[in-house]
Amino acid sequence: MPAEEIYLFDLHKQRGSENYIALSSSALKNGLFAGWTGNQLAIFFLLLAHANSSLSGEVKLEKLENLLPDGRKVITKELPRLEKGGFIEYEETRGTVSFKIFLPALDKNSRGSSGALEQEERFLRELLSGRPVSEQDLVKGLVMILAPEKLTDRLRSEIEEIMATFSPETVKELIRRVKKALEDNPDLKPLPYLRGIVRDWVKNGITSYEDLQRADRLHRETHELAMEFGISRAWEMTPSHKEILLSWITCKDSEDHALSVEVARWAIQEAIRSKRDGRPSLNYIDRNFIQPLKRAKTSDIEEAREAMQQKETSPAEDKAGWDYDKYRDD
Repeated sequence: MPAEEIYLFDLHKQRGSENYIALSSSALKNGLFAGWTGNQLAIFFLLLAHANSSLSGEVKLEKLENLLPDGRKVITKELPRLEKGGFIEYEETRGTVSFKIFLPALDKNSRGSSGALEQEERFLRELLSGRPVSEQDLVKGLVMILAPEKLTDRLRSEIEEIMATFSPETVKELIRRVKKALEDNPDLKPLPYLRGIVRDWVKNGITSYEDLQRADRLHRETHELAMEFGISRAWEMTPSHKEILLSWITCKDSEDHALSVEVARWAIQEAIRSKRDGRPSLNYIDRNFIQPLKRAKTSDIEEAREAMQQKETSPAEDKAGWDYDKYRDD
């Protein structure tokens, strides 16, 4: 027996002299707009408002732009997605959008839209799960998350380079991060965002998932140390700040010793307590606390405390509380 269909709309019934559209409550209960963004809904209903009885119509692009925040950006991104999902067909000519709307029925046993938007979301969820995936699926996922209007030769080349540079798990994480960013900010342009991540990973020698996990851990620990020092906002963290903090918890060569983040935090706290004429600079902390602890190869706070007790008397300017580093940038 065929499944019962749930029709989405009763179209253009008369109410006085005006037409209106009645949205079926059963369609909503069965997930008609599941996975749609607010911008997709806004554009879809604006087109419906300008449609005739055959669900076709024309509307000035400028009019649509004026009805939406960041109109041009939103329309450029979401119209192709709605068309790809099978909900509209459209053509833009000389500032006018000509369109046709399609309203498929839902199977009552379905829990989501029968269009490609829901299919894409389901594919990405499965792709980003813990199961192994093929290179072909990863390429499909990259194309899907970037949602290009046209798959150009340049974009194909970039995707091939990504696949050749990073491990499959790292590519999966790349897709995950772009997807999360788009969910947080639907107006984000995915391709420049992805390029920025790839550029940063290449710069830092990240190719495997293990490399990425280590880089993420160091990023978190560096920011933890920055907050202990008093840098609470991301924009206050300069490249030189990051470089010196990172040097405390990593090794520059085989002779160097990396401190744990706990010991580095303790050193910051001790430096702040010992400084009587204001907050110490990072260079002051590095010279008078971090480097002695690195030379002593301390591994925990107890060893750090013993190393500082055995430390020889500091130079006169340190002993007196002078800090020449405060006269120069960190």
